Amino acid sequence: MSGLRRVGWGFLVLSLGLLGASAPLAWAKMDEATALLERACSLQGSTGWINVPSAGVPGYYNLSAAIHRGEAKINLGLLDIFEGGIYFPADKLGQRFDQYHNLSSWERVENQVPAFIKGSFYGQGKIKFLDQDWAGISAAVGQERLDYYGVVQRYFGGTSRFTLLAGWGRGRFVKGFGGLSKAIMPGAEVILEYDGTGMNAGVRMLLAQNVVFNLGIQNLNTIGEVQNLGEVIGVHLLFGITYVERL
Repeated sequence: MSGLRRVGWGFLVLSLGLLGASAPLAWAKMDEATALLERACSLQGSTGWINVPSAGVPGYYNLSAAIHRGEAKINLGLLDIFEGGIYFPADKLGQRFDQYHNLSSWERVENQVPAFIKGSFYGQGKIKFLDQDWAGISAAVGQERLDYYGVVQRYFGGTSRFTLLAGWGRGRFVKGFGGLSKAIMPGAEVILEYDGTGMNAGVRMLLAQNVVFNLGIQNLNTIGEVQNLGEVIGVHLLFGITYVERL
């Protein structure tokens, strides 16, 4: 077993142990600023952290829209239980419009448009069936593209103010995933996570009451393989903005 896999599984075991244990740190309801951060979109489109889905949803009829490095996402939360959304890589969408804008007949549209849609838009959904406010832990199941997962999450309040997350599933989630976030000030937190393939680290903060800014580095385990600073920025650096609006 590779060193990275051992680190990933060790991280998951530790996270699950802490999530399930009756630790002396009492869980508490999230403060308003931290709760707002939890409505941000991950890179893959689900409500989540850097590249892993969380056990949260946007909230009662909240619309969450985000852009990360040329990829746009839109999620809609229903009844604080359900989440459904769609995301697309904007650069590929532009290329496809250039490719198909000269379609000259309905027959050609009928043949090509389904392929255009299939390759340009991806959906995701999530159902939260446990909430920490009444169950002591948050839990959800969801889907991104054709990848399915289950995730549990626990927030520790008081002076600690950190969150543990762990999950497992199919597709890109088959090796498990997990993470730790720590509030460093109201409306700002740092994140360390394992997404099933590598370690990611970053920070997210509130720019306004309904605007969340993300800055992170993906795949820390392979960052030494790049040749120059430009490749580090292009391959590993991640930044984005999520806007949340109540409908």
